[in-house]
Amino acid sequence: MVWNKVVGTASVVAVLAGAWSSSSRAEVDNDPAANNTLTLEITGVREAEGRMACALFWQNKGFPRKHRRALRRTWVDVEGSTVKCVFKRAGLGEYAASVFLDLNENGKLDTSAIGTPSEPWGVSQNAKAKRFGPPLYKDAKFSYRGGEVTIPITLNYESD
Repeated sequence: MVWNKVVGTASVVAVLAGAWSSSSRAEVDNDPAANNTLTLEITGVREAEGRMACALFWQNKGFPRKHRRALRRTWVDVEGSTVKCVFKRAGLGEYAASVFLDLNENGKLDTSAIGTPSEPWGVSQNAKAKRFGPPLYKDAKFSYRGGEVTIPITLNYESD
């Protein structure tokens, strides 16, 4: 009788363990974004100092300077000439990415008196700034269809 209780308990534990691992697998199978990783690879960093601010925008509003209006954002410490910002579980759709190197770590893109950035910056598609303003969302947007994708961005230094 005791033996049956032990076997019964072991069986229940095995069944529960199997159900738990099955539900974990099922959650991944039911979540199409679980395997999506969108990486921004920023090159052209001249000095390994400061923090890189990275943002994904899904609309024009706030692009490219107002990162607080971005759909997703992150900060990465700069340790070399290339920086990677990784956005896991990214949803499918159109985005534009914006980055800047916060050299003085004050949490914002510093600008000159006339509004030009005084810290290195970049956007997806390496879209160029307009004559009297920043790059446009429509020039920087890209389509993300899922999986592991890397978007290259080159930093711009205004003093060049």
